[in-house]
Amino acid sequence: MSTLTVGVVSGILNPRYGGPPAVIRGHIAGLGDRARVRVFGVADPGDVAELAALYPGCELYPRAWPGRWFRGRGLRRGLARALPGLDVVHAHMLWDHPVWAAGREALRAGKPFGISPHGNILNVGRLWPPHKVLYRDLVLRPLLRSAAFVHALTGAEAEACRRFGVECPIRVIPNGLPAGDYDRPRDPSLALETWPALKGRRVLLFMGRLAPLKGLDLLLEAYARLRRRGLGDWILVAAGHDYRGYAARVAAMVRGLGLEGSVVLPGPVRGDLKDSLLGASQAFVLPSRVEGFSVALLEAMAAGLPCVITTECYFRELALAGAAWEAPAEVGPLAEVLGACLGKGPDALRSAGLRGKALGRERYTLDAVADQLLELYTEAARSGR
Repeated sequence: MSTLTVGVVSGILNPRYGGPPAVIRGHIAGLGDRARVRVFGVADPGDVAELAALYPGCELYPRAWPGRWFRGRGLRRGLARALPGLDVVHAHMLWDHPVWAAGREALRAGKPFGISPHGNILNVGRLWPPHKVLYRDLVLRPLLRSAAFVHALTGAEAEACRRFGVECPIRVIPNGLPAGDYDRPRDPSLALETWPALKGRRVLLFMGRLAPLKGLDLLLEAYARLRRRGLGDWILVAAGHDYRGYAARVAAMVRGLGLEGSVVLPGPVRGDLKDSLLGASQAFVLPSRVEGFSVALLEAMAAGLPCVITTECYFRELALAGAAWEAPAEVGPLAEVLGACLGKGPDALRSAGLRGKALGRERYTLDAVADQLLELYTEAARSGR
């Protein structure tokens, strides 16, 4: 078969939305010249220039009412025009208008399409207002019955897809990083200059959206308990984009728990500054209540950081490798394993981090991801479904 042309469709492309845009960019980078990729997305007016730089040649459609559905005005028509030149359509997320538009137009054109839910099937049991039930039954389930594939990030997500009623093939393909990221040095100087409070301290790092599902309330309560017992020179940095005003609540929790001198909230960090912050850190924590497959966690592994994770991160493999401490997403158990991690000496932490780095280098690279994606797309194109 000649080189495939894949249409990638998503309502969220801006890095402020966390993991899914990072996954999409990783897929595009990993596929490289193995497949032609055309990106179709939804953008607020202020995002157009940034997204055009991040996704060269992308087709962007203005976000319209209802905004929370990430409806793109003109997206369906744009897809309909483009579909004759596409072999496969790959829609990202689950409940959003672009997923529905991609599936509907692909079916009309007789083109195979697939969906990456990005963990959104894992937490649906917590989100059952009437409109979700109706949308699930009237829109999502019929759409999924017609899909050529669903791409799950973990085995847990694949199982959740089956419980949700997915009948099409489900392929588990994890996230990955460029192989070179696992060997690249990360100089802490820029981070220490940017945040002088980190100098002379051991840094516990959280990176991700400041959102309720990320479990920051659990982390802050657990961290406060440990500080009351004595934590030495540790300082917590919680970096990430604000999600619907939740950053203000996080800041209020920090004040309420008396942690002002022990927590830094730098907002989002990117590029060289993010690399430097990883280099300045001694451990990483991800206290999520639900997680697809965290790119930030892979970035921590690539930087050689030992990790504290919740079982809801669905990365038991990291704990079994001796590179992470794992606990349920509850304050008491999280405080226990966090204390076990932060109580280790520098050599023990470094050894645990190196085990995580080795695991990532072996199993979680973009080359491995791209090989599996290309196989998935080729099978879908051949099936014609």
